[in-house]
Amino acid sequence: MNKVKKKKTKRQVISFFRNRTTQRVLIAIVTIAISVVIIENSAAPRKYKLELGESSKYDISAPRDIENVMLTERFANEAAEKVVPVMERLDSVSIDIINSVNEFFNDIRSARQSVFNGISEQGQAFDSQDYQELLEQERAEAADVLAIRLRKHGLQLTEDQTKHLVAAVTDDELDRFQELTVELISTVMKKEVTESNLASQVDFVQDTFMVSDLSQELKSIGSIVAAVMLKPNSVIDKDKTNEARNEAYETALENKQIITEGSRIVSFGDIVTEDKLEVLRELNFLETDSFDYAFAGGILLVVLMLSFLLILYVHHFCSKIIPGTKETILLCVIILLTLVSAWLLNPVRSLLIPVFIAPMLITILLDLRLGIIVNILLSLTITFITNGDQGFLYTAIIGGTMAAFIVTGANQRSRLSVSGLAIAFINAAVISCIGLISKSSLASIAINAALVALNGMLSTIFTIGILPFFESTFNIITPLKLLELANPNQPLMKKLLMEAPGTYHHSLMVGNLAEVASEEINGNALLARVGAYYHDVGKLKRPNFFKENQLSDNPHDRMTPNLSTLVITSHTTDGAEIAEKYKVPLAVRNIISQHHGTTLAAYFYFKAKKGEKGENIKQEDFRYQGPRPSTKEAAVVMLADSVEAAVRSMVEKTEGKMEGLIRKIIKDKLDDGQLDLCELTLKDLDMIAKAFMRVFGGYFHERQQYPEMQIKELTEGAGSDIDPLTAEAGIQASVQQAGNTSDTTDTSMLADEIPNEKAGKHNEKHQA
Repeated sequence: MNKVKKKKTKRQVISFFRNRTTQRVLIAIVTIAISVVIIENSAAPRKYKLELGESSKYDISAPRDIENVMLTERFANEAAEKVVPVMERLDSVSIDIINSVNEFFNDIRSARQSVFNGISEQGQAFDSQDYQELLEQERAEAADVLAIRLRKHGLQLTEDQTKHLVAAVTDDELDRFQELTVELISTVMKKEVTESNLASQVDFVQDTFMVSDLSQELKSIGSIVAAVMLKPNSVIDKDKTNEARNEAYETALENKQIITEGSRIVSFGDIVTEDKLEVLRELNFLETDSFDYAFAGGILLVVLMLSFLLILYVHHFCSKIIPGTKETILLCVIILLTLVSAWLLNPVRSLLIPVFIAPMLITILLDLRLGIIVNILLSLTITFITNGDQGFLYTAIIGGTMAAFIVTGANQRSRLSVSGLAIAFINAAVISCIGLISKSSLASIAINAALVALNGMLSTIFTIGILPFFESTFNIITPLKLLELANPNQPLMKKLLMEAPGTYHHSLMVGNLAEVASEEINGNALLARVGAYYHDVGKLKRPNFFKENQLSDNPHDRMTPNLSTLVITSHTTDGAEIAEKYKVPLAVRNIISQHHGTTLAAYFYFKAKKGEKGENIKQEDFRYQGPRPSTKEAAVVMLADSVEAAVRSMVEKTEGKMEGLIRKIIKDKLDDGQLDLCELTLKDLDMIAKAFMRVFGGYFHERQQYPEMQIKELTEGAGSDIDPLTAEAGIQASVQQAGNTSDTTDTSMLADEIPNEKAGKHNEKHQA
């Protein structure tokens, strides 16, 4: 029992949160709560809640002159650190280094001389081989002795280097090496060499060796000598340095860092440092008191009342504009974005708050009237943040309302750009009038006018930039999005043109009909046109099964009526799937799914009735899956699709016959219940028929008329009492929809009902 109760409770909770009303209420509560927090924080009295290291949300000015003690002390420390250390010159170091260099070369010469002395002490003649062995032995011993002596100077030369100095170097090379070494080290030691610049001085000597004309071995030895021999000849005199730094510190302390009255202590966006926090603490500007519940409560009540007004307005006037959760979230997001921008920009300048973005976005994405009312309510709300700034209030209400009117019906981004200039001019005019009323200076009026003009243009730019995000995120259809979809270069349109050219051109004609008819009944003409362009994209899955895309072979000649019906009627669901794959918006996909409703595939139904199992055939098996059109635009596309197919099939296109056929098709759709869900009135249907007639004038080429015998046989096969005009309209519409739209495929299917000669002529002319 407990498990059953838990499951039941869980289902109830899930059902509760899935309820559309519940979702909208929760969204409204969250939006109101966030709005109250934003407004309360922005409009709070001048007590500041700041923490060390955070970014300031305020501009805080000094009410009086006050010293920034910590900053003064920091500058004093920096002044002391900038004092250059006092150096003490050690002249003895330079002398010692030169002496060491001379001893180095003396040791080399002594080692070289010892080689000849050793040979001379032998006092006997040697043959060349013995002499060479003795010479090598003496050189090796001299090199070992030299290496030991050089280690006393800190020089660690390799065995090859010491042997090179003893045996390979000529006296002339050694003299030039000594002369260059002494010259370089003397030059360096005349300068002030410290621990900090010692490395650079060594590099100088080594680089000079490398560019000299000495041998590579001597260059390497010279670099080693420079690195070992060179030492600092100056050291810091700590006592004198500390004395100088103390003097600089005391002098800097006398230069106190004063924050004058009216100047900024912390600016918006600044990081709160310890010294600024200490100044604010000294001025008692930091928030230490308990939360102001009365102030927050007042803000909450006002926001609740304004929200209630908006909810009432939406309920009575815009319930169809905001039918579900998606549109509610969109509206709330736009409102919160505006409040956040007011929160962030008010500390900079209230006239820079982009309140115009909300009415423009809401007008473009949802509805003009809703955009106007939201703009007014937002302007009143943001006045709390701006502390009652009249200039902002009037500019926001007048400029925002005008912005909503200006962008109404904007179907190109270039028009929105021009709207930005118009909005900028209106804002500048309004703020100038407010400035004249309040007796402001001309300079102040000019600055304010420039700010609100810039605000208007930037708001328009931001609106243009963020529109695609809202369109894709909330799947909202806008004129701009529809124009993009109507572009022939759209991938799906190009695919339709290349793979199903007949369907493509048929869709263009249906689009012309649907647009004109929708304009007549105050529908969304652009949506109807785009829906018509895409209504038959499902034929891309099997383009050769539709007559308008066939050259000769007709697959339906080899198929049963039931299978043909299944293939033909599936193009609506296939179209919705293909459109979703290509990210076509939901409104257009709905037209694709609904443009045939639950219409009967009449041709195949009649053909099946004439078969062996004709008595057992049910209409339900030959109808489209639906759903039926739920919008005016979907219904107009349905009628335009059927009418275009039927009128194209007529041979004699006189005005009277075309109008009779059009009105007959519309009446059949109405009688069949296909228009029950789309709120079209009889007056609307009459206007649609007249609109179709205006488009059809002289458009279609001649078609072969069907014989009366064929009409009679099909009528009898259907088992119904249909007058000739109705039969002709039904057959022609069925045949053409099978070929040019979606019901059948080829008039040759009726050849069995026509004498051979007539059938042959009929098919020959039709294929032509």
